Amino acid sequence: MKKILLVVALCMATMAVQAQKYGHALGLRFGGSVEAIYQHELSQSNFLQFTVAVPNYNGISATGIYNWRCCQWDWTPQTCDWYLNAGVGAAVGLYNFGDMGVLAGVAGSCAFGCQFKNAPISLEVDYRPVVGVVAGGEAKGFFGPGMWNFGLSVKYHF
Repeated sequence: MKKILLVVALCMATMAVQAQKYGHALGLRFGGSVEAIYQHELSQSNFLQFTVAVPNYNGISATGIYNWRCCQWDWTPQTCDWYLNAGVGAAVGLYNFGDMGVLAGVAGSCAFGCQFKNAPISLEVDYRPVVGVVAGGEAKGFFGPGMWNFGLSVKYHF
């Protein structure tokens, strides 16, 4: 029992060090869908972002995107750091609650935002298209709503 507790304590300590080194974020996104966001920093120049969404308010999907920090600006040095991120990934899900079809596609991301210096909050305006298809159900074919996925995000960083 002591060995198990020791292993658990070492794992938790390792995760705490990793969290301090890279960081995480949780947030919400509103726009072409409502999304819950989880972000995991890989380094200072890239991060992974996972979302669970209600696409076009008619289904459920999960998206994973690998993002790069393209640009950073210090336009407002007292309040926040400005940035531009871009990324690519994949999306899967179920679409059309009335007659369910399976959604699969390629997801992109382009986000412009600011991270506040005195609070662990960031705000973004983004475009996150999903180019994909819906198989089965009455909504089968090209996933049209995915091309108009503009949104506003707020994230809490820890």
